Parts: sequence; structure tokens; C-alpha cells
Amino acid sequence: MKIVDFFEENQIDLNDKKLLVASSAGPDSMALLDMLWGMQKKCNFAVIAAHFDHQLRVDSEKETEILKKYCRQKEIPFFSTKWLKSQQPQRGVEAAARHARYAFLTMVANEQNADYLLTAHHGDDLLENILLKFIRSGNPEEMNSLQAIGKMHGIKLLRPLLAYSKQELLDYDRTHEISFIIDSTNEEDETMRNRLRHHVVPLLKKENPALLHNALNFSQKMNKLVEMVDDRLTEIGTVEPFLGRAYRISEEKLANLTTDETTIFWQKAIWQKYHRRVNQNLGNFDVQKYQGYFYLFRKNMAKVVEPQTIKVDQEFIFQGRKLVLTTKRKENQKAIGDFWFNTNVNFSAGSLMVGYKLLLQNGQRVKAKKKFAENAIPLSLRALCLTIYVDDEPVFVEQTYQSQKWCKNGCHYYLYDFLKVYKDS
Repeated sequence: MKIVDFFEENQIDLNDKKLLVASSAGPDSMALLDMLWGMQKKCNFAVIAAHFDHQLRVDSEKETEILKKYCRQKEIPFFSTKWLKSQQPQRGVEAAARHARYAFLTMVANEQNADYLLTAHHGDDLLENILLKFIRSGNPEEMNSLQAIGKMHGIKLLRPLLAYSKQELLDYDRTHEISFIIDSTNEEDETMRNRLRHHVVPLLKKENPALLHNALNFSQKMNKLVEMVDDRLTEIGTVEPFLGRAYRISEEKLANLTTDETTIFWQKAIWQKYHRRVNQNLGNFDVQKYQGYFYLFRKNMAKVVEPQTIKVDQEFIFQGRKLVLTTKRKENQKAIGDFWFNTNVNFSAGSLMVGYKLLLQNGQRVKAKKKFAENAIPLSLRALCLTIYVDDEPVFVEQTYQSQKWCKNGCHYYLYDFLKVYKDS
């Protein structure tokens, strides 16, 4: 197979495009860079290379030297940066390094107006990835996470070497006399990936030399199945944001799903909204049915917030949301409610405290739980409802109640929700 086959089979337009290659100076990315350099004139596209020096090994500077030399010889634009020691965390270094690397690649892609970002993942990487995910979770979507075509931060991501083995890429480099560097940490058995690579994969390849082909076939077929599931779920609809930190969907939309299909729906929703993979028990998330809706939220997150003094036209934070109470209408902000009340009063904001009764227009009071039930807000989420007080009297409860007191010469107050500042962890 030639690399050009990947672009032809996937109908990827290369004419007058700019391809950014994530380069590490390892044998895989050097082979990819050289293959693309060899076909760029014929196919009328431009290649650029970007390298992120993690500085996690003493010889990491050699990678930059090899890439600089190669790119200078081939007249390939080259961009590089270093991950400063001061930026490196004490724990979770691998995940932080990956995040920093892709942030750099995204920045270069945007600055250079690259059409595609290419990585040098190959068939052995794909097989190892499938085995790792099978061991850790067995979640089909996780096992299919290394796809040939994807997206990262809005940039089209291509992995054109998945049909190649590691050995084929090494042979390519040696045949074409291309310099590369071997990461010494890949020879150690400390990580599960390396143990699989050194001990398990060789045994599997002895059983079937076509193992990498089968892994690619599995990934492609799984991708088709996942797309079919996504199409089915798209027809059903998606969960909508509710009270800033939860989501809901009407009960009737899920009425025709089987138990297994419903579980898959919620797993997909949790991945899309919280970026968490969960098993059939949904991990640290709850789904509750109440008054014609299903509600999705993180367990134990709706904690009661004591009322705090707020000022009109000054931003405040409630349950991780940035809000403002104002007398000015704001066309470009998300309105969460409004009410009429007197001017020159002292406002406070928080959750609705237990035991409060809400004043009706006829002068009588109604229990807050009755109003919550009327508006289909389950007990678990009621603390998320923003409540505005005046002198310890609730005058507004989000999606539930607004003051019905008539105010001579009163003022119209508006509540607006700004960008979300809460981060799930």
C-alpha cells in the first residue's frame, strides 16, 4: 500500500492544501514526513512540520536537531517549541504533556492556516490501543478512539499510516537513509502499553501474521457501527441544558428504547456533555425521571448555597455560573428570568432555603415544594435554582416563581447568565 491510497480511498482533497505534520523525529513521523514530501509536488499541496519538545528526557534536543536538519534539506517550513520545566506538573505528567502538545499543534495549525493535521500513528499503535481499551473498559467507542479521520479543536485530523506496521516504517527509513531517534522509554516495561508491545503482541502476530490488517478492519467496521448508533440517537434528540449544571430530555423521546439502548443513550450524553466515559452503571452520574422528564446530573453536586448580598449591575457567582441582576435589557445575553419590585432595596442571592413559603398575589402563601413540582424540578436539583431575596423574602426562584406583589412605581429587574465558569472534575 502507498500513502497516496489513503487520500484517494477517503476522497480527501489535497489540491492547494496545507498539511501540518506532528513530528517527533521518531521513525514513524520521519517516514510520514518524507512520504508526504515525496508526493507534494505531484499532488499540489504544501507540507509543514511542527515539533513539541517535552524536555522529559536528557536527549530530547536531538529530536529538534534531526528535524531541523531534515526540514532544511527538504525546504519544509519547521516550527518548534519547548515545554518549560516550570510548566510541568508534579503529577499527571503524561496527560499534561499530551494537552500541551496538542495546544501547540492547534496554535501552529491556526497561525499557518493548515487544512489538515497529520499524526504518524500506525497499525501497531492501533492494535495496542484496541488491546488497552479492551483490558481497561471494553467500551466500543474507546476501543475505536484511534480513527483514521477525526477532528481536534476544529481542525481535521488525519492518520494516514494505520495500514502500515512499525516494521514497514523502519524499513522505509533505512531504505531512504532517513535519520531518526528511538525513544529509550519505549524499551522499558513500566507501562501497560510497553508490556503489551514487548510480550503480548509478538505472540499474537505469531498466531496470525495478518493481525494488524484485522485490527484495522475491526476499527473501520466499529466506526461504521458507532456512526449508525449516532444517527439513531440524533433522530431521538439530545439532552438540553438545565439550571447551568444539569441536563434533561422529555420522557416520551426515550419511550421506545430498550433498556440497553437507553443505557447507551446516557453513556453518549455523558461523553458529549461531561467528556467522561462510563460503564452501564453511569459512574458518578445520576439519571432521574420526574414529571415527564429525565434529568442527568453529577451525583452530590447540587449543594445548598446560603444567600449572599448582591448589587444591581454587578456580576456575581452562583453554583458556578456568572450572573447579573440589572434593570437594563441585554439583547445578547441569556435571560434566565425577570420580575418587578421596588427600587432602592437590598438584594441577596442563593438557593431557596428549606421551609420557605412563597407569597401569592392574593396574599396567601404556598409551599415552595408545590411550585417546584408544578414546574417539574426534582428535589435533587432544587438547590441549583437561583433565588433572589429582599430582606429575607424570596422574590424570584429560577424556573419556579417570581414576585406577584404589585409595586407602585416599581422597577423591572432582569437576570442574565454569562459564560459558564464551572468546570467538571
